Amino acid sequence: MSSVVVANSNPVYAKKIAAVLRTGGFYVGGICESGAQLMDFANRHYLGGVVVTSVKLKDMSAVNLPRVIRRGYDFLFVIDPRFSGGEPEGCISLRMPLNRMELVATVGMFLNLAVAPVSAPRSEEDGEKGEQAIRRAKSLLMTRNHLTEAQAHRFIQKKSMDAGRKMAETAFIILNG
Repeated sequence: MSSVVVANSNPVYAKKIAAVLRTGGFYVGGICESGAQLMDFANRHYLGGVVVTSVKLKDMSAVNLPRVIRRGYDFLFVIDPRFSGGEPEGCISLRMPLNRMELVATVGMFLNLAVAPVSAPRSEEDGEKGEQAIRRAKSLLMTRNHLTEAQAHRFIQKKSMDAGRKMAETAFIILNG
């Protein structure tokens, strides 16, 4: 079972995020305060999931962790609006203060993207619907997760390639997740 891991140097804030996610119906498998704890958790729970993390943890910057933790974990960065750096390519972020619905929707999107492929559009009309879905999914990622159009396109493209599905299928999952 995929799990959600919350990593934040402030344990009170981490517990609040975990509570919101549990209320949203997600299984929160762990709460970590440091990068070392997060790496240990990921090594023990090999099935993957979603890491909801702040940029800075007690012992390190979390920005490099997606390159270190590769076993099927997607990263959702919770970013202070004053943060001037960028999250790693292929990662999504939400700006503080967190909107509960956006947090739950984004984690749900990641978990839905990890499941089996949906059926692909078959007819020419379905293909047009697929193109519209891709545009709408990019718009959603740009609005909710503060990505540029190119970053949103690359995110959909990468998730599609990782899962072996068409971009339109991934877009439908993003829109319905």
